[in-house]
Amino acid sequence: MDLSLRNRLEKSALDHGFSIPLGESDGWLCFQGHAVTARLALTTDDTGRFFVGTSHRGVGRELSSELSPAPVAHAGFDCFIAPSSGDLFRIIGRIWALARSLPNEPLAEFERLLQEGPSSTEVERLRKERIGQNVFRSALMDYWEKSCAVTGVQNPTLLRASHIIPWAKCESDEERLNVHNGLLLVATLDAAFDAGLVSFDDGGNILISTKVSDVDQVASGILPTMRLTRLNDEIAKRLSWHRTNLFEG
Repeated sequence: MDLSLRNRLEKSALDHGFSIPLGESDGWLCFQGHAVTARLALTTDDTGRFFVGTSHRGVGRELSSELSPAPVAHAGFDCFIAPSSGDLFRIIGRIWALARSLPNEPLAEFERLLQEGPSSTEVERLRKERIGQNVFRSALMDYWEKSCAVTGVQNPTLLRASHIIPWAKCESDEERLNVHNGLLLVATLDAAFDAGLVSFDDGGNILISTKVSDVDQVASGILPTMRLTRLNDEIAKRLSWHRTNLFEG
């Protein structure tokens, strides 16, 4: 690998938090993140395509539905094609964001923050919920790439962290803080989803309650053509619970 290409790959890794170089192995440059458990592997071929690998199995599973697998692999890594340098930069950033948001990273952050303050009855319960909601929102912003899961709106002031199974109904903090139990939604969709006036089917298509009139649908911008931009089995499982227990068809 020539020096200029090596420098480009190293800069791409460094710019996204993979700042600990682990050296070269079988033609792949490997890096460790300084604040995530994931390792990163990068290489290229003669056609100019880049290949990206992640050691984080949860991240690999998420990316497998978004990216094409690389024709070559590095042992212990899930590897994908990045057709251009722009794709390379975007995918490394996505790996970093997913590694910070997937189970059980939000739970670990939540438990760390709880240890910073005193414990006491109702005040502590409210404090715990506030910290948990803040951690959950941050994790969803990473997971959904700072965009509404339906509309693509990116203004953070307009976005809400929506639990699929509500906070109070979850059986554990692990479930409360699991990003697969959340959707990042614009405020109108969040309110409707939380009230059971909309939900989503197994294909990610929106379901609208008969309690929402056609006039209100148009006025609120809730359209029957809407669908989730991403869906996997873990999210679908929780949406099934939402349809059964909250949605007012």
